[in-house]
Amino acid sequence: MFYTFQGSIAADKCQDKAGDKAAERPPKGVHACTECKRRKIRCDASEKTPPESAQVAMPSPCPSAQDPQRHLEQMPTQDSEWDEERRERDPLPVEADDVNALSLTMDRQASYLGASSIKAALMVMLQIQPQLRAALTSPSKSRADRVGDVAVLRSCSRAQKSDSAPIPWTWKGQTYVDAYFKRVHVFTPMLDEVAFRADYLGGQRRDTPWLSLLNMVLAMGSIMATTSSDFSHIEFYNQAVSHLHISAFGSSHLETVQALILLGGFYLHYVNRPNMANAITGATLRMATALGLHREPMVQNGSDQVVAAAAAAAETRRRTWWSLFCVDAWAATTLGRPSFGRWCPAINLQPPKLNTSQEEEHDAAQHAGIMPLLENIKFCKIATQIQDKLATAYLLPPDDRKQLDGMLSEWYQQLPGLLVTTDPCAEPLNLSRCVIKWRYWNLRMLLHRPIFLTLASKGQGKLPVAEEDIAAVELCQELSKKTIESIANEWMRDQMSGWNAVWYLYQAAMVPLMSLMWQPGSPAVGIWKEQILSCLEVFQAMRDWSLTARRSQDVVRGIYEATCQKQGEGSGQIDGASTTLEDGQVSDFTASRGGEQSGHSSLNLGQGVSAEMLGPEWLWDPQVLYWDEQAQPMAEFDASGFNDGMTELGYL
Repeated sequence: MFYTFQGSIAADKCQDKAGDKAAERPPKGVHACTECKRRKIRCDASEKTPPESAQVAMPSPCPSAQDPQRHLEQMPTQDSEWDEERRERDPLPVEADDVNALSLTMDRQASYLGASSIKAALMVMLQIQPQLRAALTSPSKSRADRVGDVAVLRSCSRAQKSDSAPIPWTWKGQTYVDAYFKRVHVFTPMLDEVAFRADYLGGQRRDTPWLSLLNMVLAMGSIMATTSSDFSHIEFYNQAVSHLHISAFGSSHLETVQALILLGGFYLHYVNRPNMANAITGATLRMATALGLHREPMVQNGSDQVVAAAAAAAETRRRTWWSLFCVDAWAATTLGRPSFGRWCPAINLQPPKLNTSQEEEHDAAQHAGIMPLLENIKFCKIATQIQDKLATAYLLPPDDRKQLDGMLSEWYQQLPGLLVTTDPCAEPLNLSRCVIKWRYWNLRMLLHRPIFLTLASKGQGKLPVAEEDIAAVELCQELSKKTIESIANEWMRDQMSGWNAVWYLYQAAMVPLMSLMWQPGSPAVGIWKEQILSCLEVFQAMRDWSLTARRSQDVVRGIYEATCQKQGEGSGQIDGASTTLEDGQVSDFTASRGGEQSGHSSLNLGQGVSAEMLGPEWLWDPQVLYWDEQAQPMAEFDASGFNDGMTELGYL
């Protein structure tokens, strides 16, 4: 037991004093006990119960002794180190969640993450080049700016009590609703757009499920309709959570489930609550299961009107369940945590139906997101398998990697032409197909990246490398190159595009950074540097359209500068142009070092490395991945500093 018992002398004195005072009071007469009164018999109190006078004479404990826990000191748990509720108490920087490592903390204030997380890559970099700890400190900001920014964002956690009044229609609200159906609905088409717009235009509904859903739609719509410097979404969030208290998980209303999907699947990631978001989506999955959304509804018989209404309700249930399934899978891709049964044989719900009838009464936009959703469902089923595999064994056998990679490649090759072509199209469809492509490349990269990280952490010449492992490294480098080029050319100036583009670009940038540190003498050094500089330029252009663009640029730039300076010190000078990059400026440092250094020559072919990688001494031990006190602390981080970039997950 981790308790310490402290002395209680003061308590004993207090008890003695109370006892003496009670003894001075005159004793009361003996009264019958409760049982004798009920039976109406003579009570012999001396045998059955102590006289009440004796009870009065007993010393009463003093206030300091009423709570026995006052003298116990409980051992703090690790949970108290990383919980996101600290944001409401401490002036934490806005990007300081542990999931994506933009806060650059390597201390115990971190939740469990696996080998598919960004932090795994940064830990390998720090092992290769410990000098990065000093280079990756947070840029300073004025005290007034820090306090003001933190105060604005912390207010989003303090919901005000709603009066449950109807929300009237406004032009601004209409703009937000339009933005939602243009840029969010295409990913999770779970709402009946016609019915939703009619209810909002009427402005009469005041029931809790509707108010929570409407406010979440307005919150997401305000994000989609504005730049990253706008915080009008906070007011809608506060109104929504005033209706989404803990009892909401016992609700049987489909609109409550949809509101929770928007809250846990989108909004909480946007405001940097990834662990809370993950918990809410998990609880919402259980809630949806309790409502039977995971089971295919029975066909209804009756009049045409009854059958049509039942079919529409069944379709809404399908879209809601599969939207929840997808947002949970997208968010968990880079966590390295098990899926806990997100997909299993007990789920027999059919995918949503793609209605191609020319007599469809609803607006054509109602079905705009069904085709992407159908393909995302297939993708997320494969992603769930990969997630569970990587959560169990960080290094997969070559045959397993080949099989899973083949499943992903086959899925992408079988996509409908509208989702793979680069021909001009409507904005929602273009946004969807860009994100599908980036997500596909990112998951393939995560599948093979543990091999890359292990080889880099071991160093060259220290162990033989199998040909399939070399192929895995080369595939990571090729996929990152494609991702960087695609994002640089195809991202759009809106927050949904910028939000996703920055995240996948940040993931891809880790590969050339790692390559540059691992093989500084490679002929491909110049290509890697060009890729990194391209990332920095795109991050700069995205600052108005992503909360994380600035901080992502700072992290990548810090690693790049430190690596170039380290290599320059090895030869006595820094080759090429200056590697110092001013804020908002990218240098033309593209010169590579000539020749090969000892210990960094081409890969040594030989027997497979998998056996040694899977040994107990491998870097990514579960205890190391937890980043507890065993991990070395990073350079001191200014907890009161603020960087106007929040972390988010690659979940869209």
